[in-house]
Amino acid sequence: MINKSFEIKDYTIDGSSINGFWMTLLDKETLTTEIIYNPDKDGTFDAGETKRMIQEITNKCDSFNSLLPGNINCEVIFKDLDDLKYVADESKFEVEYREMDEIRVVYRFHVQYHV
Repeated sequence: MINKSFEIKDYTIDGSSINGFWMTLLDKETLTTEIIYNPDKDGTFDAGETKRMIQEITNKCDSFNSLLPGNINCEVIFKDLDDLKYVADESKFEVEYREMDEIRVVYRFHVQYHV
């Protein structure tokens, strides 16, 4: 059962602002947090900023994972990158970094039962 969550401040990333924040308890095993990150300044994330943001987001997922019990996993789904999924401490994935107006992600926390 999920009994730990994080506050909006835990999801913040320097150089960006949060323009949307929704937490949804899908069932007793799965909690999702949808975030929309926008650049602090008017405009877009250039390719370099997009790369940094994606690295910060995946590092944040790894950090969340380290604070949770061993049977709860964190994943991040990048909505604007064809639902590309990063699994904490497991995934290495290839991304073509490009200019983006915003970065929409879903952090997914899921309890795994070991039988």
